[in-house]
Amino acid sequence: MQPDFANDALLRNFAHDCVAPFVSRQTLALLITAAVFLALIGPFGTYGAFSPTMRLLYWGMIVIGTASIGHATASAIETFLRRRNIPVFLEMVSVSVLTAIPVCFVVSLIWALFGTNPLNGHLLPLYGQCVVVLGCLTVFFHVFAAPKISVQSCSRPRLLDRLPLNSRGRLLRLTARDHYVEVETETGSALLAMRFRDAIAEAAGEQGVQTHRSHWVALHAVTGRSRQNGKPVLLLRNGHAVPVGRTFRTAVAKKMPGK
Repeated sequence: MQPDFANDALLRNFAHDCVAPFVSRQTLALLITAAVFLALIGPFGTYGAFSPTMRLLYWGMIVIGTASIGHATASAIETFLRRRNIPVFLEMVSVSVLTAIPVCFVVSLIWALFGTNPLNGHLLPLYGQCVVVLGCLTVFFHVFAAPKISVQSCSRPRLLDRLPLNSRGRLLRLTARDHYVEVETETGSALLAMRFRDAIAEAAGEQGVQTHRSHWVALHAVTGRSRQNGKPVLLLRNGHAVPVGRTFRTAVAKKMPGK
């Protein structure tokens, strides 16, 4: 494995997870609503300490900062733990306790910007509050918010259990990148440290076909065929094109004769 590629890929994945909460209109609307609501009620003494405008700025920064770093950190921890088959309860506890560290740091920085010294006896209670809030959110997402797989799939692919919660959905394609596999679903994408053939095996349950030594696609995601630079490709509904290797053309033709 090339260390530079692995590091760059992990950094790109982390950066992607940092902005992921703001990509979805529904999630963005929820975050804005939360910031406005908190600004209106002014919890934790902020109602009397700040003007309405300053409260909105304060809680907006809190919501945006914690959502970004919290989501990215939790996703990275979940991916790491799932490779090691950690029990779900221990995973949720670990995610809550460990994610609270960078979240607490972000809140402390914002406190400092607004004139409160987080080291003046506030840091430990703040960390405890972060653990409790993150624990509640983790349980909520595990119980209520995990994306459901379409009934068109004959069974749930085991590969989905390795993905962060925000990336779980119906599989679209797999792409080998050195010793990593990029898994793309209807709700997002994630980079997993595993062999490509193992990822294909764990995708069983979703009808698909390997089109290239580094590519696998779900049949439902294919909209047609084309050629790019004289070489055959499959067109996916998300706008991507997947190459079809010479040795895989017969298998592709058998799997999708009408496309």
